[in-house]
Amino acid sequence: MNVLLINYGTSNITSIYNSLKKTKKIKIFVNNFTIKNYDKIIFPGQGHIKNTINFLSKIENIKYYMNNIHILGICIGYHVFFENSEENKCVNCFNYFNEKIKTISNNCCYNTFHPNIGWKPVNITKFHKLLKNIPNYFMQYFMHSYSSIYNNQNFSYATTNYNNKTFNSIIIKENKFLVQFHPEKSHKYGLLLLKNFLEL
Repeated sequence: MNVLLINYGTSNITSIYNSLKKTKKIKIFVNNFTIKNYDKIIFPGQGHIKNTINFLSKIENIKYYMNNIHILGICIGYHVFFENSEENKCVNCFNYFNEKIKTISNNCCYNTFHPNIGWKPVNITKFHKLLKNIPNYFMQYFMHSYSSIYNNQNFSYATTNYNNKTFNSIIIKENKFLVQFHPEKSHKYGLLLLKNFLEL
């Protein structure tokens, strides 16, 4: 199995690289866009939406990858598939989901953000093979200030609460498998989710 791991230049991909190697014997290619027919593609977390979109937009095969290959999008790699993000409203994302990524952080009188960082529960609302052998309520590691707000969307498969808001922590639609948390940093069930994705 050939897996493309995209490095936007701002994210630390060491954790996801090592986690993928632990879960299954695969060949991992980092930013090798000369190959067209990968088996899986990982859009990792960490980064700013503007820099990430600027990088992805320059990839010649990006629309082919997005439309034809199983994709795992993690954190910022989840946000890029929406219309835009409140992180930078001037940036147009890829708009596979006709909704906006919104802030979930407190923004107090000193204009400081309080992001969602740490272990939080993920509540599965619908089953998918991606979630095989994972309990309906499990803990994962989060590190973000923005997300897709839950509104009973068909694409929502799990939710998480933070700051009196409920956001979509797992989204699945067609070939796109998007998670707001970092499975590569989340031990047993995070590694199991990665394994399940590779076996889809």
